[in-house]
Amino acid sequence: MQKGMPRRALLKGTLLALSAVVVGSLSGCLTRKLYEDRASDEVYTETVSQFYITADEKSLVILGKKYHYFMLVDPELLKVIKSGLHGKMQAEFLPISVTYWQTLEGEFILRIPQMDQLDASQVNEAKALGFVASKSQNALQQRYAIRGSRFESGRDISAHQASPLNSTYTLHFSAYRKKSKVTQVLLTPVTVTADGVLTILALPLLPLAFMAAQPFKVK
Repeated sequence: MQKGMPRRALLKGTLLALSAVVVGSLSGCLTRKLYEDRASDEVYTETVSQFYITADEKSLVILGKKYHYFMLVDPELLKVIKSGLHGKMQAEFLPISVTYWQTLEGEFILRIPQMDQLDASQVNEAKALGFVASKSQNALQQRYAIRGSRFESGRDISAHQASPLNSTYTLHFSAYRKKSKVTQVLLTPVTVTADGVLTILALPLLPLAFMAAQPFKVK
């Protein structure tokens, strides 16, 4: 990193990197030395009562107490959130891994239960959105990959929630941890203005609930 680089340019570069999947493919990148230096993973949970989306609709943002998480948005997911079926869906988050490079790897499932109670037009709409029928679960479901980055929050602003969801979610994390030293992390680009607005690069973060008629139900 060049000394004296303007902070705004650094943050802008960080977000551009997110859109390019941050580090690229990480498969096979860990060396034997890193494995030898590895301590047991840090396992922890985050309780979430709001999801945010960046103004360009490219990243979902979760504000934890110690960390902030930026997750790349699948454009097809936005269609699902904005659809009339959104209020019937349940969200289930599978465990999320945080790599040595502070990138996120995981998955979550959107599920529409009680498929037999949907009319034909609703089933067709769900399938057009990518949902697949599971007769054994009597449900329609779709899986989405979680890809993004974790940032140090600097200070706890997790209580600063605009229009919290009716339900909360518990996300489970497993983070790579070294024995010898603390892994370097980037400081979050999220800030709070004097009048209490959450922003990133001077643009407001939008609560995801504003995009849908109802929040997800929790499984």
